[in-house]
Amino acid sequence: MGEPDDGSRAVLRAVAVAAAALAGFLFSLTPIATRLDAAVLDTSWRVLRKIDKRPSPDEMIIVGIDPATVNAITEPPGLWHEPLARALARIAAARPAAIALDFPLPERSFDTVRPGLDRALFAGLATAVESTKFVTVLNIDARTRGARRIHTPYLALLGESRLGIGLLARDADNVVRRFSLAIPTEDGTFPTLEGRLCRALNRQCSDGLVNYALGAPLTYVSMKTVLESRDDALVARLLGGRIVLIGETQPYSDRVAVPVNLAAWEPMERESPAIVVHAQALRTALARAAPEDASRPLLMLLLTAAALLVLVRDWRHALGWAVLVTALLLAGNVAALRGGIALAPSAVVFALWTAAALCAFLAWRQRAKLPQAGPNFPHSA
Repeated sequence: MGEPDDGSRAVLRAVAVAAAALAGFLFSLTPIATRLDAAVLDTSWRVLRKIDKRPSPDEMIIVGIDPATVNAITEPPGLWHEPLARALARIAAARPAAIALDFPLPERSFDTVRPGLDRALFAGLATAVESTKFVTVLNIDARTRGARRIHTPYLALLGESRLGIGLLARDADNVVRRFSLAIPTEDGTFPTLEGRLCRALNRQCSDGLVNYALGAPLTYVSMKTVLESRDDALVARLLGGRIVLIGETQPYSDRVAVPVNLAAWEPMERESPAIVVHAQALRTALARAAPEDASRPLLMLLLTAAALLVLVRDWRHALGWAVLVTALLLAGNVAALRGGIALAPSAVVFALWTAAALCAFLAWRQRAKLPQAGPNFPHSA
C-alpha cells in the first residue's frame, strides 16, 4: 500500500477549517449561545465588582417605599396623595440635584373620596417642580401597550418634558442587562426615565449595557424616615446635592432579575428593586460607561483562529491549545469588560472545540489508512 495522498489530506484539512468556523458561526445564532454569553457576562460583572469596581462620580440615593412605609401610612397606596406630597416637599427642601419619582400618579380625581386630596398632591408636585429638576414615571399598560392616563391637572403641571417611560429591557431569561435612553413609539421615540433625567441634567449620555461594576452599592433611606424625621438638618445631609430616586423597595413587588444586586440593604444577590436598576442605568448613562458590544466584528476573526487548530497535526497538541485558549478567552472577557468592551465568547469556544475534535478525527483517519505490517512469506522460485 502506498503512503496517504498529501493533496487529499490538505483538502480535508481545508474543509475541516471551514466546517469549524461555520459551526461556530451557526452556534452563535442559537438561543444556547445567547444564554451562555449572558452567563459569562454576569459572572464577569461579579468578578469585576470584587477585584476592580469603578467609582461613580454622581451621588445617588434611593428613597424607598418599603414595608415600614406601607405600615406607617393608614391609607391604601391609591390614596397616598397627602403622604406623597409631604415626602416630595421634604425632599425638595433638602435641595437635591434632581428628583425621580417611580410611583404611579393617580389616573383620575379622588376628591369624591376625600375633598382636598387632589389639591394636596398637586401642591407637593408643584413644590418639587419649582425647587429642582423633577421627572416622574410614565407607566405603560401591559394589556393595551399604551401609556396609562395621568389626572389632567397633574399632567398639565408636569408637561411632557418631565415624563419618562419606566420600562426596563429584559433579556430572554428575564434578566436586566441593558437600558435605553428612548423607546420607539408610533410617533417616533419617547425618553425613558433615564433618558429624561439625562436631558433634565443637561448631560450627554450613552445607552447600552448596564455597567454593574460601576460605583458603590446604592445608599438608601426609607420614605417613612423622610416623613417622620424631625431633624431637617439630617434630611438635608442625606439628600442635599444628590440625585434622589423614589420607588418601591418591597420584597415582593416591582422587582427584576439582575446579574448583581446593588441594593446593599438586601440579602438577595440575583434580584433587585426596579428603582435600583434605574439608578444603576442612570449611573452608567451619566458616566457614559456602557461597554461597547464588539462581539460581532471580532467573531469571524476569532472563529477563524480557533478553526486553525485543525491544522495542528498532533491531536494532543490541538486539545492542549483548546484548553489553554478557552481559559484565556474567559479571563480575557473580564479584562475586555473592564476596558469597556463586551465580548460573546461562547461561539468562539464552540468553534475551538469543534476544531479540536476534527483534528482528532483526521489523526484517527490518517492512522486507519496507514499500511499494516504482516508476516513475511518467501517468494516462490
